[in-house]
Amino acid sequence: MTGLEKLREIVRLMDEAYDHYFATSDGHCKTSEGYVGLGFNNYFERKAGEPLRVAQVEIYSYVLGPSRSHYFGSVDEALATVREWHRNEMSADG
Repeated sequence: MTGLEKLREIVRLMDEAYDHYFATSDGHCKTSEGYVGLGFNNYFERKAGEPLRVAQVEIYSYVLGPSRSHYFGSVDEALATVREWHRNEMSADG
């Protein structure tokens, strides 16, 4: 799975979990729910020869995660966490 495919999977899983949450709960949430941001390695790392890469993934999820903003050092780490959030939400009765 490519990095872009992993990011699409993160968004798909989150959207599916949000759909479940809003269908089975009181709907309490924040307006930034589901925001996903990417940070890339910095100038000095690239200047030293490191290729452009995703250095941080930020996900805002008051509903699904344990806090509002969540920061991950890789797309793989973010995807593993979102899979867990998805599993937890989909098994919740509301």
